[in-house]
Amino acid sequence: MSKSCQTLQRRFVVAALCVLCVPAYAQDFRQTVVVTAAARPVELGSVTRTMTVITRQQIEALPVHSVADVLRLASSIDVRARGERGVQTDFALRGATFGQMLMLVDGVRLNDAQSGHHNGDIPVPLDLVERIEILYGPGSSLFGADAVGGTVNIVTRRDSSEAGAIEGGSFGLVAGRAQADGTRGDLRESLGASFDRSDGFMYDRDYKTAILRSRTSIGSRSGLTFSYLWKEFGANNFYGGNAPSREWTNQTLVALDHRFGEVSGWSIDGQASYRTHGDRFVFNQTNPALSDNRHRTHAVLVSASGSRPVAGRGSLTLGAEGGGDWIRSTNLGDHETARISGYGEWRQQVGAGLQLETLLRVDHYDEFGTSWNPSFGTGWWATPSVRLRGSVARAFRVPTFTERYYSDPANLAREDVGPEKSWAEEAGADIVMGKGWLLQTSVFARQDDDVIDWLRATTAERWQTYNVRDVGTLGFEVGVQKSLSSGVFVHLQYTAIDVDAETVNLLSKYVLDYAPHSVAAGVAVPLPAGFRVAPRLEYRHRTRSSGDSDYVLLDTRLGRRLNKTFDLFIDGTNLFDVSYQEIAGVPMPGAAFSVSLAIAR
Repeated sequence: MSKSCQTLQRRFVVAALCVLCVPAYAQDFRQTVVVTAAARPVELGSVTRTMTVITRQQIEALPVHSVADVLRLASSIDVRARGERGVQTDFALRGATFGQMLMLVDGVRLNDAQSGHHNGDIPVPLDLVERIEILYGPGSSLFGADAVGGTVNIVTRRDSSEAGAIEGGSFGLVAGRAQADGTRGDLRESLGASFDRSDGFMYDRDYKTAILRSRTSIGSRSGLTFSYLWKEFGANNFYGGNAPSREWTNQTLVALDHRFGEVSGWSIDGQASYRTHGDRFVFNQTNPALSDNRHRTHAVLVSASGSRPVAGRGSLTLGAEGGGDWIRSTNLGDHETARISGYGEWRQQVGAGLQLETLLRVDHYDEFGTSWNPSFGTGWWATPSVRLRGSVARAFRVPTFTERYYSDPANLAREDVGPEKSWAEEAGADIVMGKGWLLQTSVFARQDDDVIDWLRATTAERWQTYNVRDVGTLGFEVGVQKSLSSGVFVHLQYTAIDVDAETVNLLSKYVLDYAPHSVAAGVAVPLPAGFRVAPRLEYRHRTRSSGDSDYVLLDTRLGRRLNKTFDLFIDGTNLFDVSYQEIAGVPMPGAAFSVSLAIAR
């Protein structure tokens, strides 16, 4: 990168930080209701862990086109893409590996038993996302396996209106989206769809993506959702081996939720879901007969929970789950695993400002045995504007089918790898400053045992899986945010992480690939003549066994309402035209532009 470009980047960072000093008005932190931090919805001001909520207002304003793009607003989430617009993306939270994060849609698990690489296959058009709730730290005491570094819950819209857009841009990009809803008697139907395709910015990096989602509300107590996602993309060197690969994935999710109401003082809810994921992967298109892998996973989950008030200002929630995963694969073979779980949560308000909570969940797998995962948390409003909080929790992750059974010319899994275990501690403060600014800061530590990694002695050998490492992680987070009802908002976060992995005399594929320093910023402000501008800035200092790297990414959206019917948007991505790799060996595109025409809301 040239010195002039580096200087321009540094000046932009300084300018962005200066913008963040402009006064504005923020949401009421204490009264915002969230659904991910506890077994039942609670006020954000009572949550005992660090939490980020990305709102619909921010999603609409910023130059984002997928959930993966939106998650770049959280500096503690390392979004590691192999393609544009969430085509294939890994997520790592607080220095954990990409398999140590749980992805939910309206509380329904999306994590795939085949591979954590598929956790980014999110069957929700971005227009139907109401908000994204990010709960940092272990969540196994509430959600079970995989919630080690944190949990992301995509909360979908219940009141979407008719809307649509068409878009075109660099690299042969063509995209469109539409949504509509209607009511008839006790039935309310919400439907949304999106489509993206691109020729790609280099050989074998083209893609096509289509998403369809339907939500049928039956009265005020029941709902049925159906979601479908389909992708085809060039996967040039996505997983090593320097081969021109290609991949097709699809996912179908059906979920039913019902509120049973009050039964003997208990408020009872139930949920059932079925998810199936298909993956066809051709490792080398020049010889597909020898490298064509086809996988199909299935997941079924049924759950019920009941909650009731106790001890005045407290609540008790009990729940149970049962389900299983199975796979049919030309490479991995045919395998099944089943589990049953039970959990309890007690929350108690003591006086005017002290919140106590404790949770315990027990998960039993027919292959991996029983895992007990407790958590304890407390929050205290020391003053009307300062809240202190702390928590300690245990989490676990079971290996995927790929980590146990996969084999190709570059990788060889070992069947005997077992679950990972983790303990984590956190302390932090939420400070509501003058004129509505919210400052959040946290320090955290995590101790992971038996972490699974892909290792090899030399570059001529295949990667193999081992429960080889004990990993210690220390980190610090600080963020400020503020928003106005007019659409103006400011969002800035910084995360510092240090990962201390047990030394092995082998090359590491994942554990030592992380970002010790990260900055994420987004701003939306009005301009003269009815224009609106919203830049998004991302800085990563990345370290991996092949060496360190630094890069700054700048994306910007310029918008203007043309009339009562249409909005015009011009988006620019990677405006500094930086050469960078979020996954080692997988280059990302340079500067690109798109223009879209949307129906005004």
